[in-house]
Amino acid sequence: MTDDTTHQVNESADKVVLTTKIKRGSGTRDQDSIKVKVKGDDPMDAAVKLDRTVNAILENGTAETLRGTQPSGESE
Repeated sequence: MTDDTTHQVNESADKVVLTTKIKRGSGTRDQDSIKVKVKGDDPMDAAVKLDRTVNAILENGTAETLRGTQPSGESE
């Protein structure tokens, strides 16, 4: 009888994780949100990454693109 058990460990060198939610719109049915999660070696590194990511989302129009995405109701 052979016991071939493999254990995989997922370790991250990142020590700081920041998560935020970007919300657009104010009405109940007129809201979109994007969840952003970044990791860094220290608080300043993580904060810089979060700032860059949020700015990129806003500058590239990602939120507007998602807003324009509507279910078509058709299956392909």
